[in-house]
Amino acid sequence: MNEIPPLPSTQSKDSVPPVIDRSEAVPGSRAIGRLGESAKITAIIAIMCIAFWFVKWKLQKANVTWEKVQEGISNVPYWQIGLALLLTALNYLILTGYDWIAVRHLKKELPMSKVMTGALVGYSYGNVLGWLLGGNAVRYRLYSSWGFSFLEIVAFVSILATTFWLGLFLLAGVAFVALPIRLPEEVSDKLIFDHHVWGVMFLGCIVLYLSACSIFRKPIRVRDFEVTLPPFRLSTMQLVVSAGDFLLASLVLFWLLPPAVSNDINFSTVLIAYLTGQIITVLTHVPGGFGVLEGVLVAFFPSDIVEVLSAVLLFRVIYYFLPFIPATMLLIYNEYRTKLRPNETPQS
Repeated sequence: MNEIPPLPSTQSKDSVPPVIDRSEAVPGSRAIGRLGESAKITAIIAIMCIAFWFVKWKLQKANVTWEKVQEGISNVPYWQIGLALLLTALNYLILTGYDWIAVRHLKKELPMSKVMTGALVGYSYGNVLGWLLGGNAVRYRLYSSWGFSFLEIVAFVSILATTFWLGLFLLAGVAFVALPIRLPEEVSDKLIFDHHVWGVMFLGCIVLYLSACSIFRKPIRVRDFEVTLPPFRLSTMQLVVSAGDFLLASLVLFWLLPPAVSNDINFSTVLIAYLTGQIITVLTHVPGGFGVLEGVLVAFFPSDIVEVLSAVLLFRVIYYFLPFIPATMLLIYNEYRTKLRPNETPQS
């Protein structure tokens, strides 16, 4: 997801100031904008290359070959893969909660079938292509065809981003404070503070957010926009949905580890590794976190590189690429319905 923009008010369209295009008034502004976009894309590619180089260096250092990784994949029992598929299906069902909360907060009327479609398509494309290139783009296409204005879509994506970070902070805080985590020295040395301190800081952010939702019931004005915090009940649902999402996703990854290894690697450490990969992916905008998640897991579990890399490759196929297929079919179907809409009465 993107950096969280301010939530615009949807109560009155007349209060929204006109957008003034100053690209013609400032010489070279378009060229500067294109240069900025090129620099951003170059930085993303550079980060991906560094991540893949790090994984390759770790593999060479441990004398790991592709044949060993293939053998590690073949050692995962079929029943574990089947259960991982079921957990993935349940996870994508829970992902619907993100979009449902956003629709509810914006007080929009939308059939549940479209909410589920938006969630599946948005998150599948976000996972594979990244949020800048995939998730936000297809969501704008879908929700604009369903009657959402541009400002409403911006607010919608902002609510999704807030829900994302809430669940991540909650699970990371609980894991760091209460769960047994086994971090390698090269990872723990880079934390600056003790992991218990990070846990308290994460949980403190959650308490502050819930307190703000309870206290500030009127819209908070930020320049030309109004930010309306969700009611306490809806904000707690944000925590439940996002935490459930991260728990199931990391459980799918943990479940794909071979039985002999999963006894040595505890779930709480896999959870922290997965959350770390998600944070880096979101901050760097690397599409799908390709190379990033692999690099984080290899850094967290240097003594089990073959098994961990085998698990993450299976995870990519099951959790990322398989849902991408029905999501693409739904997106194509929506485009077909959108083109037919002027000639026929749309059905919900």
